[in-house]
Amino acid sequence: MSRSQGFTLIELLTVVALLALLAALAAPAMQRLLAAQRLRSVSYDLVSDLTLARSEALKRGAQVRIAPPAANAWSQGWSITLVSDGTAFGQRKSLEGVTVTKAPANLTFDIDGRTAAATSFGFSDGHGRYRCITLDPSGRPKSSTTACP
Repeated sequence: MSRSQGFTLIELLTVVALLALLAALAAPAMQRLLAAQRLRSVSYDLVSDLTLARSEALKRGAQVRIAPPAANAWSQGWSITLVSDGTAFGQRKSLEGVTVTKAPANLTFDIDGRTAAATSFGFSDGHGRYRCITLDPSGRPKSSTTACP
């Protein structure tokens, strides 16, 4: 008499139970990883857009503004526009999963690529991780992994 090939129901249920247990253990770590990546991505996007706004101000010899869609609503995204006629250079959508902890009402780069004063933008992922983007008066952005002062 030959033995049939395959798995018994008990073996199959044991494997499924082990996979479910491993998935349950990995889910919180994956959520933290995704939150950290969203935070990193938002900070890189802002640094990129600040650099774009500064370079457009220098290239065009005109003021360029980066501002949220509504007053102090940076979590809804931002747009980069020419101050004189409103020509748009770029736009970011809402910052899902990231909290804005510090930001100016808007930021304008003068014709020489400078800002009126040093400023900073702060972001948090809600899991104790922060990003701070600072601009010195020369308009150059720098990113750090600490909360903004």
